[in-house]
Amino acid sequence: MFIWEAAFPGNSRGIHGPFPDALRAPEDGGSPIARDVAGFFEMWAHIEEGFAALDASDQRAFREDKDLVPPVFQGFDGQCEGEYQHMARFMIEELGRFKGFAGRDLESYHPMVGRYRQLLEAFRPIWSRTEGGRPLTADELRAVLTC
Repeated sequence: MFIWEAAFPGNSRGIHGPFPDALRAPEDGGSPIARDVAGFFEMWAHIEEGFAALDASDQRAFREDKDLVPPVFQGFDGQCEGEYQHMARFMIEELGRFKGFAGRDLESYHPMVGRYRQLLEAFRPIWSRTEGGRPLTADELRAVLTC
């Protein structure tokens, strides 16, 4: 079933994370969709972790600020981002990656990939400074979520 799921819907590119050489053509540097989804999940895991680490008053301020992207992963639009949604589901359910997103509704009902790319651009330099050693601060979260 795993190989069928990987090959049939074009998900072989999702295997590259845990099995880097599986089903990869020599000239293939990996799937852009798989790289995007993995990057989005990494970013959102850290955003959600940082938000959870905030005190109650900071969390309330974030929820009330209409200029901020909500600090929770919203999924992908199944109508126009179906490949992303399918890759996300495959990574979670079949590969066991990004377990913190298991059981969530991955349907956003509106396009998100472009927005996630903008957030990721703002997130990368902040993340490289923290080196993953601590949750993001309120100021760092605000810098990402307002970009």
